[in-house]
Amino acid sequence: MSEKAPIDFETKRKIHEEIKKFNRTEQEELFRILKRCSEEVSENRNGIFFDLLLLKDDTILKIQEWIQFCSQNNESFTQRETAMSNLLKDS
Repeated sequence: MSEKAPIDFETKRKIHEEIKKFNRTEQEELFRILKRCSEEVSENRNGIFFDLLLLKDDTILKIQEWIQFCSQNNESFTQRETAMSNLLKDS
């Protein structure tokens, strides 16, 4: 039985860069993921904070799935928006 290799620093850095681009709704879902995974977070009036380096690998994988979903969703939205814009131009 082989164990998965721990998630490396570079992967976590890329996740950090993607998280910085999240809108409010995406941030709220990220918070729910962290809570469901029983990760330690701190809250104050400036927001919610967590140490990406201390998260469990399972949590990181769930965050990666969420990032992928958001990216695909945003891409689909942009394509639909472009198609609608083109339809309006043709009218």
